Amino acid sequence: MKTVLFEIPTMTRMHKQQVVSDSIKKLGITHVITERGRAEVTCPDTLLKVEIIRAIEDAGHVVRY
Repeated sequence: MKTVLFEIPTMTRMHKQQVVSDSIKKLGITHVITERGRAEVTCPDTLLKVEIIRAIEDAGHVVRY
């Protein structure tokens, strides 16, 4: 398992955090912590960071990496 941090400057409100969390969880990830402008994701080592970034972008947000 690995923990990856993402900066998501457009994710500023609780409902936006929920949308991002739900999008990431569609990848089979169960441990997601979101707060204003940030997300912490714990996932299997085999999951590529780009897959998580794509899920966040599909939720309509910009990721700084």
